[in-house]
This record gives sequence, C-alpha cells and structure tokens, in this order.
Amino acid sequence: MLLPPRPSSICSACWKGPFAAQLGFLGEPVKDHPDEHTDTIWSWTGGYTYTVSPLALLFRATVGGCKWCKNILSRTGANVYNSGMWWPVTRLRRPLNIRVGLAANAKDPAILCIIVFNGISLYDRPVRLYDSFSTYTTIDDPAARYISGRARLTDVGSDRTFDLTKACIQQCVQEHERCRTTSSSHPDDSGRHTPTRLIDCTDLERPRIILTKGSPHTYVALSYVWGGEQPHRTTEANLSSYMAGINPSNLPQTIRDAIYVTHKLGVGYLWIDSLCIIQDSPQDKHRELASMCDVYRRAYLTIDAASAERASDGFLQDRPPLEPPMLTLPFICPGGPANAVAEVGKLHIPGSKYNMLPTMDRLNLTTRQRAWCLQEKLLSTRCLVFTKDTVRLGCQTITQNIGGAYHDDADEVPRLPDSVFDPAGQRIERYSDEWMEIRRRWHAVVRDYASRELSYPSDKLVACAALAEMFATALGSTYVAGSWNDDFLLLDLLWHCKLALPSPAGYRAPSWSWASASHLLVEYRDPARPEAAFRKGKMAEVVSCTVTVQNESFPLGPVTSGLLILRAHLFKCKLREERFVNQVYVEYGSDEVRLDSHLDRELEDNYPGGVWAVPLRRDVQDEESEDASRPTLCAGLLLAKYEPDSNNGSCEPEKEHLRIFRRVGYFEVEHWRDHDMQRLGWNGEWSLETATQFGIV
Repeated sequence: MLLPPRPSSICSACWKGPFAAQLGFLGEPVKDHPDEHTDTIWSWTGGYTYTVSPLALLFRATVGGCKWCKNILSRTGANVYNSGMWWPVTRLRRPLNIRVGLAANAKDPAILCIIVFNGISLYDRPVRLYDSFSTYTTIDDPAARYISGRARLTDVGSDRTFDLTKACIQQCVQEHERCRTTSSSHPDDSGRHTPTRLIDCTDLERPRIILTKGSPHTYVALSYVWGGEQPHRTTEANLSSYMAGINPSNLPQTIRDAIYVTHKLGVGYLWIDSLCIIQDSPQDKHRELASMCDVYRRAYLTIDAASAERASDGFLQDRPPLEPPMLTLPFICPGGPANAVAEVGKLHIPGSKYNMLPTMDRLNLTTRQRAWCLQEKLLSTRCLVFTKDTVRLGCQTITQNIGGAYHDDADEVPRLPDSVFDPAGQRIERYSDEWMEIRRRWHAVVRDYASRELSYPSDKLVACAALAEMFATALGSTYVAGSWNDDFLLLDLLWHCKLALPSPAGYRAPSWSWASASHLLVEYRDPARPEAAFRKGKMAEVVSCTVTVQNESFPLGPVTSGLLILRAHLFKCKLREERFVNQVYVEYGSDEVRLDSHLDRELEDNYPGGVWAVPLRRDVQDEESEDASRPTLCAGLLLAKYEPDSNNGSCEPEKEHLRIFRRVGYFEVEHWRDHDMQRLGWNGEWSLETATQFGIV
C-alpha cells in the first residue's frame, strides 16, 4: 500500500509518522501501568509513539501550519506542566516523547488520547501532559470501517432513529449478562408484579387504560417532570371513560410522545404515573406508590424525557443542528493492494461542548434535577434518554448514544451494586466487605437524592421509597426514615448540610434524619477504617430507634413521628456569631473549645434552652499503626431542647420522662487539634457507664 499525497495541512514528519500509523487507532489501546514505572511515558503501553524536539514542534505548528502539531500545542497553550508550574515548550531541553491512540476502558469506544512526556527536564523532574477527546466520522466515509464514532443524531423522532434504537435494545437484551441478571422479569413471576393499570398504545388515535388483573404484560415506563398540575390526570370520575379511550389532544405533549415511542418500538403497553394511578384516591396512591420498585424494575424499558422541562414540552423535536467540528484531520485507511494508493478519510473532533465534564451534561437534563427521577433511573434495566442534543440508551451494562454517535459524557448516575438487584432476595452476610459497601452506596444515593428538587417537600421519603426497599432486602436491616436500624446506625446520623437553610414548612421526618432538613447538599463522614476499628471508636450507644409511618400499607413511606434513644455524654455549648458565622464552643470549666460545626438550619431563636454536643464516634488508627489509640477524627451531633410544634412531630407518652432533644447540627474535631481533644477528654479511654440516656425526635 502506497502512502497517499500529503495534504498541506499536515507536515511531512507527522504524515509519515503518526498519520501513516492511523494515529494509533488500529494498535493496542493506550493503558497505564503505574506499578511498573513512575512518571514516564513508558508506564503507558499501546498506541503509537514518536519523538520530536520542542522547537521543531513549535516551528511545524506556527510556520508550517501543521494541524496536528497545532492541536498538541493548543492542548496546553504551547505550555507543559512541570514542577507545579506551566512552562513554554521552548524552555524544555530534551525531546518530547508523544504517544497517541485509543484510550483503554473508555465509555466511548472512539476516545483518542495524547500523552506528551519530556523525560528529565526543568529541575530534573519529568514533564507530562495527558489529554483525551471524542472522535467521529460519517457513515459513508472510507474511515468509517476503522472509526466507530459517529456524529450525534438530531432527528430523534425519525424512523431511522427508531430502527437504530431497536437494534441497540436488542443487542442489550441478547448480549448483556448483567442486564439479564439484574432484571426481575423472570418467567416464574406469573404477573404477580405487573402494574395494576397500563396504557394500551396499540391504537395511536385512541389509547386507553386497561386493568392488567395480574396477568403478565411487557410494558414501557415513563420518567418525566410534571412541571405543574396535570389536568389530564386519572381520577375516580374519569377512570371509566379513560378505559374506553383517551382523546390524545387532551394529553400533554410529553405523554403523547411517550405513547408514540412505545408504539414505534413495538411494545404494546406504557406505564405513566399521572394516568395509571388514581390521583384523587389516597388509598390507590399509597398502594401504587408502595410498588414503585417493581414498576421500574419490571419495565422492558424506561423512557427518560430528560429534555422536557414540563409535561407540555414534549421530547421528540429535532435537536439543534451539529456545530462544525473543532478539528478535522485526514485518516489514512489501511489495507488494499500493495501497489495501490491508500484511501484517505476524515476524522472529526467535536467542539469543546462535547468534551466537557459529565457534571455539566447533568445540569442540561431536567430529570437529573428531580428527586423522583433518581430511583426511576437506578431501578430501570435500561433507559432510553432523550437529551437536549440527541438520544441515548443507558442500561445496567453500558451507556451509548444511539447509532454509534460519540458519547460526550460519562455515566452520570453510578449504577447500583449487583447484590442490590439480586432477584432471589438473598441477604448479604452482615458486616462483610460487600455488606459495608452496600451501606456506603446508600450514602452515595442520599447525596445525589438530597441535591435534587421536589415540588412537594412532603414527598421527601416517598420519592426514594423504592430504592429503600431494594437496599432493605440486601442489607437485612430495618429502614427508619432514611436510615438503617442496625449496629451502624450511628454512621447514618453523621450527615451534615453544606448550607443552612430555613426550616421546612410542616413535618417530614425526625430531626436526626437527613430528610428533615431543607438542604441543597448533604455529606456523610463514612469511616475510613475497617469495621472493627469503627466499633472501637464508638462513643455512644443506640438504645432504640422507632418511627410511626403514616400508612401501614406503605411501610417505607412518609412518617408522622420518630424517636431515637441514645446513651451518650452531653456537653453544654455556647453559640457565638463571629464574622457573620455562628460558631459553637464547648464549655470546659472556665474555658471553652471551638468545634468545627455545621448547623442544619438558619439560626432562628438562638435556642433558649441551650445547645449540647454529643460525640458519637472517633475514627481511630489501624491496630498495626504506631499509635493505634490516637483518634484521627471525632464527630457528633449538636442538639437543642425539644419544643413541640408542627415541625417536630410528637413524642410517645411513655417516653416523656426522658430528656428530649432535637438535632440542630453536626460537629467534628480533626486530629491536628489533638490538644483540644485532650482538654475535652475525647482522645483517651471512653466509658458509657456514667453516660446519660435521652431521646431525639
């Protein structure tokens, strides 16, 4: 095969080097091997490597106009990172070693990465640059045989897109073992978990509600944002007429689009909450909401209307046209007769919009901002996501844009562990590494969930109940208002708000539950040490923890009260405003020690009954360390005297002889404040023999 004529946009050295080697696309993927070498390009393998002097690279890019050399320089602004600073390449004394190729283990199979390494240079330290970006070509380009990435689809409602979508879904159904094992759609279910009602989408002109009567049905579910009241919703008054047929013109566009997608995918039935739940029947709502776990787990597919900000928007509109690529490079196609000139295709690198961090894409999806949609995403075997730019299929195995389009963000919502999806419902060995990992994953779910929005704050525990049901089966622990009543309940209490907001209107959960606070973000202090070390560092004891649920038929749903009884030591505190921030000090004789505190709510009444600090745990060193007894962290709760009101729930009469408090914040003392820990007596021997027993509501 003969090398084709060189285009003027590529220098001769690059044309005969990396471009003749197809930019490393056809070689082994680029992998890092950090254990074998340290800070050298040779700790990476795969791809194509070549050497160029810094001045030659700069000359080819500026004077010669080489696109590839310019691309490498533009990644660092003609600078490279060394010794904590960015330096011009002209300051480098040794040649640059450059490795280019496909990134191994990338979610997008067409991610091209560049590694630049300078050996030993300024201050005798290595200079290295790593960068990666998506690539694509068109389906009719000769390079399409070698480059898997394609331009994103913009005609998301076209027949072509639906054909490609069905092919992707079939590939998932036939080839993805994890999707088969995590799905609960087993033949022996015999329809026991089929939703009570479904929408028959066979006739697009006259969809209707049917009663499944427990018989098995293959159906699609819809995840979307209501965005206000839904006049079309099913009520006791219109249910019978909806079963006869629904006039599509009376439905919002998002629901009409969902019916159309279901029909085009060849699935006969669709589940939508506003139509399949009788919205003015509390009894029906409690029964159906209690089965949300099964609704999304058993769905063949979930349609995620991520681009629609409200139900009236719809999601099948054509997406914005493609922006011109940031860079287009020639691609020399291999193969062919020995004396023939190789074909040259085109390799496109999209603009920076499609090489951004995944969190930015999340902000562009309305369903990623809504609390209800989290469990709908996590529980579904596969989701067809209609983003603002294209359409994507995410399953329990991979996430891919339909039609092989470049995938411009990572999996934005981490998947749940396999053990949570165990269809046999087998419990994990308590306190095993796997069990502890599931507990930590629950904390990760809460972090995500707490940052999302709810139209009705009273739904705080309702909108995550399906997830709680899954975790409850895997953990074998009792669920109590967002936490787990087991030996590690103390861990669940150690959450804190990053921003103190006004108290919510009405009662949602006990004050010790994260669901009680109006917070944008919530963080946990998970133990960095093994389970045995955590037990050694316990500074309090849970006597009992109970909640009263609003409806017995919905045991994981809303609660009307809760009481946590602890045996622990109470330390009187003072609140003091310093530089517009409320600081908490523990009284220590005539002295005082400041705590690193986080208040749950804005200071409203200065807590006339006082504030108390309750240490709950110390994170101690491993037993193998030189000083195994030295704490690395002490963390606990800030409490105030309980004053009954509409936001605090009620206290059980038989417990009223206890001192009753409510949580108002969280505190911690880091290890570097060892002197303060010693003054308070928090870093020595700890006994609960003289501890106080009290309640928190």
